[in-house]
Amino acid sequence: MTMSTAGKQAFVNSLDQAKRTVHPDLVICTRRYQEVFGPDGNTLQFENITIYNYFVWSHYYSVSKTYLGPGQASFGGVDFSHEGPGFVTWHRFHLLQLERDMQDMLDDPTFALPYWNFATGGSECDICTDNLLGARSMFDMNSISANSVFSQWRVICETVDDYDSLGTICNSTETSPIRRNPGGNVARPMVQRLPESQDVLDCLELNTFDTPPHYSTSSESFRNTIEGYSAPQGLYDPVIRSLHNLAHLFLNGTGGQTHLSPNDPIFVLLHTFTDAIFDEWLRRHIPGEVVYPEEDAPIGHNRLFNMVPFWPPVTNAEMFVSAPDNLGYSYEVQWPTHAYTLSEIITIAIVAAVLVVGVVGGVIACATRAHSYRSAEGLEPLLGETFRRYSEDDRRVDKSQSVV
Repeated sequence: MTMSTAGKQAFVNSLDQAKRTVHPDLVICTRRYQEVFGPDGNTLQFENITIYNYFVWSHYYSVSKTYLGPGQASFGGVDFSHEGPGFVTWHRFHLLQLERDMQDMLDDPTFALPYWNFATGGSECDICTDNLLGARSMFDMNSISANSVFSQWRVICETVDDYDSLGTICNSTETSPIRRNPGGNVARPMVQRLPESQDVLDCLELNTFDTPPHYSTSSESFRNTIEGYSAPQGLYDPVIRSLHNLAHLFLNGTGGQTHLSPNDPIFVLLHTFTDAIFDEWLRRHIPGEVVYPEEDAPIGHNRLFNMVPFWPPVTNAEMFVSAPDNLGYSYEVQWPTHAYTLSEIITIAIVAAVLVVGVVGGVIACATRAHSYRSAEGLEPLLGETFRRYSEDDRRVDKSQSVV
């Protein structure tokens, strides 16, 4: 992420403003459909929410469990935004909606969300600084430094147990501070380092967008690989967490919990880079929408299904397009290139040497032959006097005869 000092401060200020500015167009429902009119049947259960908190709430709603009634365990088998082909399209619109809301808030149509290239292979979070998204606190390794405005942010949608047992829905009530300890999960060494740049390159080389069962168990699937349930080369492994998933788990706190993760503003920059990888895959492979499954994907993930809970309705197909050509934005990313192995370097050197020898030999042979021709020309004319010569008069007489 390359930004000027002023640009970084402007971005941080814009995020903080979005956290505190009530959304001018949208409200959220705080009760289930059956109770949306309140106990008296005449009091709508809706409330205002800020622009950034709506960004958090919509993500929570897309992964929330289904309440089945008092005394029954809530059903958690439906996820509208993960573990299916809609992962890339859902999060793309999620970001686009936030960006447009912030453009309106700032009255600046040029405002754009930056990205964080998390594929460094490092054990440090290079954007976790006080002039960006907050350094680690000196007093609590799981907290954000008091020098960062984000240490004052409070999360929403935290009391999941209440939602599941009481049938309530996340409201705009803010509770605990953001928790974050990048690379600090000692119980899971595999998530103590960020993805490598080679992982991005391997992922981009996968030819197939998604494969049956179009779920988190898919193999040789670009979508399941970028989401992070497969190894970077595409092979599904239940133990592996890569790319997007690994970056979230590396944050080790609020950002590593699906229903809470957008509360940490790093979520925005992590997902813009994920979207950049998706758009680069579209540019390289030019797949066409037909490769996006029309049926048999999880609920909400089929090509023409509306993405929950966005309003007005928008389908997955509408986001499965090249962003520069159709959505009005693009990314400037220096993508990793293929690193040659020692054997490949030796092979290339041998082939190059053979070509050089061949070219030099050809030049010498041509020069020798040319010298031979010049010597012969000095002794004998190309056409003897007995051969008829082609003249302009002949050309005028017989125009029907073709000349090659």
